[in-house]
Amino acid sequence: MITEYDLIQFEAPQKTHSYQPVPHLTLINTVKEKLDRHNLKIVNTRYDANTRGAQMFGVYDLNIGGTDTNLNIGFRNSYDKSLPVGMVAGGTVIVCKNLMFKGDIKVLRKHTKGVYNDLDNLIENVISSAVFQFEQLTEDKERMKLKPLNKTQMAELAGRMYVEEKFISPTQMSILADEIRHSENFRENSLWDFYNHTTEALKKSHPAHLIPNHIKAHEFVMQLA
Repeated sequence: MITEYDLIQFEAPQKTHSYQPVPHLTLINTVKEKLDRHNLKIVNTRYDANTRGAQMFGVYDLNIGGTDTNLNIGFRNSYDKSLPVGMVAGGTVIVCKNLMFKGDIKVLRKHTKGVYNDLDNLIENVISSAVFQFEQLTEDKERMKLKPLNKTQMAELAGRMYVEEKFISPTQMSILADEIRHSENFRENSLWDFYNHTTEALKKSHPAHLIPNHIKAHEFVMQLA
C-alpha cells in the first residue's frame, strides 16, 4: 500500500485530441468533495498502484456501519488507457480490513474528450446508492454466518476458485490455505469465515484486478449461502 502523497507524485500523461486523462488527484478530490456533501466522513484511507502509477486503486472506509463492518467506497483509475475510471460501494470488515464488493463496477466511459462532464454524475450515482448497497452486503454477511462449512469443504472451494474460476493466483492460493489453517480472526467453521480467508488472500491482487476479483469472490460464495 502507498500514501496519497506517493500516489499524486505520478504525473498524468498529456492530453491529446482523442485522449483526456483524469489525474489521480482530481479523482481523489472529487470523491472527497462529494462524500462531504453527503455528510459521509472518511475514517480510513487505502491506496495502491503499480510501479509506474499507471493503474491505481483507492478505498475510503466511512463512518456508517455495524459492529463488524463499515461502509466503503472503492475507486480506480489509469494513465495507460487500460482502465476507465470506475467506482463501487461496498464494505470493510473492521477487524482485518478485508473488503466486500458485490454487483457491478460503475464505469465512466473511456478517457475521451468531455470526460469531466460525466465524472461528477458517476460519483454521485455510486455514493447515492452506497447505503442501500451496504445494507445488501450486511444481509449477505448474515446469510454466510448461518452456513456451516468445514475445512475439507473450504479446501475444495479454494481449489475451484483457483482451477475453475481463475481469480485466485498461486501466491493467493498459498495465503488462502494458510488462512484456512491458521486464521487469527476467523476460526469458526462457516461460510463467512471462508469468505474472509478468501478476501484476505485477495489483498495481494494487482490494483487493476482488485475490485473485479472481490466481486467475483462475492458472487462465488453467495451461490453457496
